[in-house]
Amino acid sequence: MAVDTDLEDVNQTTVYIPFDDSDDVNTNGVPPSLFPERDFQQGCQLRFQACKAAWGKCLKRMQELIHSLHAPVVESVVEQVKKSYTDELPGLPYPELPVISVTSSSTSSSLFDEISFRLEESIDELFDDLNDHFVTHVFPSDCATITGTMKTIVTGFVSRFPTGGQDIKRKPSTSLAAYDIALLEAWYRAVCDARDDRHHRSRLVVVMHDFEQLEPQVVQDMFEICSSHIPCLPLVFILALASPPSPSYIRATYPHSMLALLRVRDCPFPLAEKSLHDILLEVDQNLIHFLIPCLSLDIMIGPTTIDFVVEFFTRHTSSLDGLLSVLQLAHMKHFEDPLSVLVPAQALGRSKDASKLLLTPDAFPFLDALFARVHRSALIAPVEHATSWRDATVDLLLSSVDTARDTFRMRVKLLRVAFRLVLLVRRFMLVHGHKIVQSDQTMPDLMCLALRGRLGSVYGHLCSIVRNLPAAQLEDFVREVHDFFENVPEDVKVEEDEVISRVETAYKMFCRDTNAQDISGPLGNWLSDYFKLRIVALEDAPLWDIWYTGSTPFPSELINPSPRASVLAGLIHPQDYVSAEQRNGDDEDDDLPDISILFKGYLESAKMINVYDWFQSFVVFLEGRKRRVEKTRIPDGVDGTSRTPSRKKGKQKQVEDEIVDEDAGEDEEEWLVEVQARFIRALQELDYLGFIKHTGRKVDHVMRTVFDSPE
Repeated sequence: MAVDTDLEDVNQTTVYIPFDDSDDVNTNGVPPSLFPERDFQQGCQLRFQACKAAWGKCLKRMQELIHSLHAPVVESVVEQVKKSYTDELPGLPYPELPVISVTSSSTSSSLFDEISFRLEESIDELFDDLNDHFVTHVFPSDCATITGTMKTIVTGFVSRFPTGGQDIKRKPSTSLAAYDIALLEAWYRAVCDARDDRHHRSRLVVVMHDFEQLEPQVVQDMFEICSSHIPCLPLVFILALASPPSPSYIRATYPHSMLALLRVRDCPFPLAEKSLHDILLEVDQNLIHFLIPCLSLDIMIGPTTIDFVVEFFTRHTSSLDGLLSVLQLAHMKHFEDPLSVLVPAQALGRSKDASKLLLTPDAFPFLDALFARVHRSALIAPVEHATSWRDATVDLLLSSVDTARDTFRMRVKLLRVAFRLVLLVRRFMLVHGHKIVQSDQTMPDLMCLALRGRLGSVYGHLCSIVRNLPAAQLEDFVREVHDFFENVPEDVKVEEDEVISRVETAYKMFCRDTNAQDISGPLGNWLSDYFKLRIVALEDAPLWDIWYTGSTPFPSELINPSPRASVLAGLIHPQDYVSAEQRNGDDEDDDLPDISILFKGYLESAKMINVYDWFQSFVVFLEGRKRRVEKTRIPDGVDGTSRTPSRKKGKQKQVEDEIVDEDAGEDEEEWLVEVQARFIRALQELDYLGFIKHTGRKVDHVMRTVFDSPE
């Protein structure tokens, strides 16, 4: 679709290009499939709906977990704001400005939204304890100067919260300046009079985001101005810090004269590593939900994704928003496979709808792939494939998938329970001072080992310690294991009836004062057999890849791309980024844009490049291509058809512009002017990309900035 936009206008800061999906869909309006050999016509649409539903469940669960992590910090900040002007030290020579620092590098952007909501909401409580404060947000882009900072703070309250619920129109000639704090003081008095707030319980809360990016001198002047107007203006500052709490950024950056004006209270967020472990493990105090790393009710992330999550969280960014992006990308990657349309129950509707949808010629490859997977599994009897295929029905296949789904979910649940018991035994041994193998392994490491079925060395060593526990510790251990199985779901109790009965036997033996050695040995063997049975790789389950990402490589290049390699690849091999229809011939040199031609000479030159020699080589290259195009050109009308395409686009138009029309008699001087313009433009593009550096030593030379390139 043509876009009526002048892309060469330097005055335009933004260009809007409408989305055109004509190249991304086929004639039926269906997005293309990555696996057309085993997909059906409506597969992409159904998988998109299933992915959207699965990610919605995951996102909802993640938001609940993040909210639970934020809750203690939010409560602490709200409590500090409420006590900011009531819990003061007596005998101070001047009132101190309350400052609350929230230290976190892993928090989500929703933390301060939750704080603002809690401070601004009005709750009718006993003794008329209203929690109705005013909150404004300040960002580093608003704080370049002290005037801009004060204007942002003052107008943030005055414009957002008009007095008496009505906006007051002020005359500019008789009003205070927008950056004058006296305007904020007059506004606050009017608000208190309108609300009949004689005790001035409402606070003026200023949330300063990315506090480390603010100019220290501007912040120092701001605090000095604000401290001179308290307690008439009950200002409270909440500082969002990303630096570690020790050493303190505030105390290390600002002088003691300014810190003496502040009363700083710290509200640190939990450590980033602990927050990540809690989210992956989804710790539940009641021990009812054992949801290791299953963040969706439909699919389960595998060890490869967990490894990337840990690496991305620890090496790149420890933000919970980044964690959400990684999980969303994992969901999108999983639903590329055609069989993932069967992830939710009743994915294809009722049996009649499924039969109508799949009993079409275009769905036969999908049914054949599904039947082959079911045939290789243990869901049906091992008979001849051709005979089974003739007797199979859609309902039979879908019922086999439902059976595999129930089997997989129960297997995952039993694995989670067993893994949680391993963590309980491991924690018990560490608390009582026992030396365990690889005690430095983190929670994600143990998760990946459990999902791969390689946790044998860990629980084997733990069971050997159980066999040699002294009587005092053994009694506590048996009691904890007994209480653990008391809190598991009922369906798990039915499946684990054998190990539960053995734990019950050991628990009763203690009540009869049985020798500890007679209990510890069998108990260690029972636990070892139980772990060996339940902690196995999930890839052994039938149709596991429908509900489990497993060891599928994570598309890390999509979330952590390499811009340098991409730019170099685009300049060296531009043909890889255009379709076959846009290419002009077999010779790749005929398709090179001007910047790629210039970049080839760039790679062959020394550290300093003579611009005139560079231009001459550019002219020689274009002259040679021009002669080749004129030599192979077929005049129009020879065979009754036109050889000139009616629509010229991309590099095809650029090459065809080089063809000299014999009838028009284009002058050679005009051709040289065009070549000069194209050289200057390509040179400016390389300069814009940062490939050349200007130097004052040689006016006619430029310096290279990139010296190595991919083969």
